[in-house]
Amino acid sequence: MILRLSTFLAAMAGLGLVNAQQQQQQQQPQLQRSTEVDGDAANNNNSRMLLHRKKRSLQKKDQRKLQSSQCNTIIAIDAISEVYDDSQTGPDEEFLCELDYGVTLPIQGTKEQLDQLRAMLHDGTLVSYESTLEVLQEVVVAESMMDETTGEEVQQPPFASLLQGGSVSLPPGDVTIINNSSDNGGRRRLNYKTQYEGQIKVLAVKVTDKNGLAVDQNARTISDKIFGTYGDSITPKSGMNDCSFGKFVMTYDYDNVDDSKLSAPGVVEVTIDLDLVKATQSEIRAYTTAAVEKKLGVSLPGEFQHVLYITEDCYNPEGMGSCGWAAYAYVGSWMSLYKRDHFLKPGVVQHEVGHNLRFAHSGGLDGRTYTDHTGLMGNPLWGDNQGKMCFNAPKNYQLAKAYGAWYSKGPGTIMDWDSGEDGGTSFTATMVGVAEFNKIKDDNPIVIKLETGDKTDYFIEFNRAIGPTSQEKQAQDKVTLYSAGNNGLAYATSQLLSILGQGDTYKFSKWRGTKLDLTVSVLEINTNAVPGYARVKVVFGEEQAPKTPNPTNRPTPNPVQPTPNPPQPTPPQPTPPTPGSKCGDGICGNNETSESCPNDCTIVDIKPNASNGKSDTKTGGLMFTVESSQAISMASIGVEGAKDKESECSVYYKDGDYEGVELDEKAWNLAFEGDVDMKKGESTSITLDTTVPIAAGRKASLFVTCKNGLMVSSNTGNAGTRSADATVTVYDGINIKKAFNKMDKSNGRQNAPMSYYKSTNKRMIEESPIESDYLVSVDDDDEVV
Repeated sequence: MILRLSTFLAAMAGLGLVNAQQQQQQQQPQLQRSTEVDGDAANNNNSRMLLHRKKRSLQKKDQRKLQSSQCNTIIAIDAISEVYDDSQTGPDEEFLCELDYGVTLPIQGTKEQLDQLRAMLHDGTLVSYESTLEVLQEVVVAESMMDETTGEEVQQPPFASLLQGGSVSLPPGDVTIINNSSDNGGRRRLNYKTQYEGQIKVLAVKVTDKNGLAVDQNARTISDKIFGTYGDSITPKSGMNDCSFGKFVMTYDYDNVDDSKLSAPGVVEVTIDLDLVKATQSEIRAYTTAAVEKKLGVSLPGEFQHVLYITEDCYNPEGMGSCGWAAYAYVGSWMSLYKRDHFLKPGVVQHEVGHNLRFAHSGGLDGRTYTDHTGLMGNPLWGDNQGKMCFNAPKNYQLAKAYGAWYSKGPGTIMDWDSGEDGGTSFTATMVGVAEFNKIKDDNPIVIKLETGDKTDYFIEFNRAIGPTSQEKQAQDKVTLYSAGNNGLAYATSQLLSILGQGDTYKFSKWRGTKLDLTVSVLEINTNAVPGYARVKVVFGEEQAPKTPNPTNRPTPNPVQPTPNPPQPTPPQPTPPTPGSKCGDGICGNNETSESCPNDCTIVDIKPNASNGKSDTKTGGLMFTVESSQAISMASIGVEGAKDKESECSVYYKDGDYEGVELDEKAWNLAFEGDVDMKKGESTSITLDTTVPIAAGRKASLFVTCKNGLMVSSNTGNAGTRSADATVTVYDGINIKKAFNKMDKSNGRQNAPMSYYKSTNKRMIEESPIESDYLVSVDDDDEVV
């Protein structure tokens, strides 16, 4: 018998195969999709069908039956909104039932049931990709389908019949979660275990549908944007590597994949026998998985920790509520899916990988889902060249304490503090930001957890904006305070509660149900030290100075009794220069100059050496690099005016090249700011307030900008040498039209003279660094510290 699907569905109004009137008489709760729907439409249509299916152009030779079955596992999926907009509240988690062949179908239920599932996910009762439950599934037994146009039978893949039902549904009543790992479905789950450290194998999949719909980018571009294969410097790979300090290394160095099957390193291209415009997300995932397995000869996930499906767009929202997302991912599992060009954005990919690592979203000060801009699990950086952001305090605590990863073995600490319930306890800690974790020398905490005695706890962090976190958009170099559930040890949405500057205090009223308050105060923030630090004081009740408990590194089950005279962490201090610690040792260090210490420092001028004559180009600023063969510090820089007029000028500097941070003010240090008497066609020397250190064999970048413009000369090639002496080489740079706002398309050449200090003791100058506000030295890996 051939039965049209539309005819069959019209005869069904619920899982009991009864009509709407019979359902109403039996007082069964009406079921709805797991996403928000128009309330009037839902209420006015009592015959709304439980299983939402799209119209199909094929007729089926099939038999249908309704049965109770158990999912192999439940998978929570989290999406990120496509619009970078704080007004977005973000979708709630959706849930999938994994069946045989890796097919995943949306789980339908009443609003109360779906809210219950979400609550279980956030309190740890439901563990994504581990837990399971009983569902009602409409089974379609079909070996072939008939094309209505040609009348020909079309053979179906073995998993196709599982997709025909469209979704599975929860039985009436409360949801019962099954957490016995030996239950049905263990076979597939045992093949995957989340990996938090080491060589993390990642595969990107470019998907093309049967009509040729696919993203425009080719495989080489995808490889470069994910792994930096061909030189892209800001990628998901670089971001995860930098945040973990080399412990999470995304790689395409596979063991069991024939490289000839790949279109580029880490990228495979597949064509699926589906029309993306009509296909559901369940179908796209299933057909893509089957195509990858067939082409590579593997069973996913296989050796891959993370597999990224890249599709042209979303047209049919079935199973995802709407198409308003940029990407979504399995929580605690291996798959993420991207539409259009959102895979190009490192922050978006790292956000989805974070879901694979069992991280929930991060809400902001306004309570919305995505408005925490201090970490990747809020609304992350939204651009091709923006990715210098890490995870926030609750996620870093989860990494270290729950998974023993990244920050669990020092040099810094993850600190737990239990105030007790009697009051009079306190502590002071010198916190270092996660971005400078590798520079910690005194076991300074990077996260402090305030134990509440309940599942929801509070977390403190110094949000240092430097290096791997230099592009963060919120709370740069401030102390941040968060809340998170599940004791910080599992999937739970975190909430940013407060941003504190030096001198600020946050108060928790009636702490732990007592009549006493707990306060968090920021005593000091110092970003000139290396590492930068924030001194934070926490007091419960009235402080009793000699009775401060010693903070512990793990939660204590009972209130801690105060102990007298606890050891206090000391602020991290720069390593003292040796030699060069005092005037007269022949080493120009500790910000010495030729005026303050002529016996140690000599000043050297770099004179103009322009190959094409006088300055001929007006620009808002010039950014260029200086390289030195021995340790020096830049003392002055000349500027040539566009006209005879006083102008406000600024000089910035940073270690290394400027590429990638041309418009990122947070990546630069200020060496001078003030009014300069500019002369047209003449050089005016600016003496730097802070000398710019350049270690031996290293480069530093300089950026000089004046509001009324300055003159440079056009050059004959990118990054060509401008001038050099026996020690220093100055390279051509780029013109900046407006400081940290707009770049010019042309290159520029500094013609005005500059000067630098070097040590008088020739025997020592190759060994010693030059110090400005902090000591610059080079470690064994040639990294400036």
